[in-house]
Amino acid sequence: MGIEARGGSRAEVLVAMARGLKAMVYAESPVQGLIEKTVALEAGDAVELLVAWLNEIVYWCERDNLVPAVFQITAIDYHALRGAFSGEEFDPQRHVIERQVKAVTHHQACFDATPDGWHARVYVDL
Repeated sequence: MGIEARGGSRAEVLVAMARGLKAMVYAESPVQGLIEKTVALEAGDAVELLVAWLNEIVYWCERDNLVPAVFQITAIDYHALRGAFSGEEFDPQRHVIERQVKAVTHHQACFDATPDGWHARVYVDL
């Protein structure tokens, strides 16, 4: 299963990819941004940075039983990013788990400049 997004900037695409990951796992579950996690990542290239960003979200969701709501990139270049996401603790009365994502993979992943902005794609292990 994969996620694909386009946007005017790298930051916009990273946020859209995170939203796609949230939708893949939690569908349309209502979520408030009550708990914030900050993220600072470095990677060898843009694709590695994309995969690291999404895997960081998967990690924190698993570690803290967190359902993400809001995603933000505050600084980005080709090898590093700083950002945050917020959400709330999973509540089985309010949240639905559509599928369990084990990891975001590098298989056929891309994060490229296009004439209209940026395009990204990843596939996940379920």
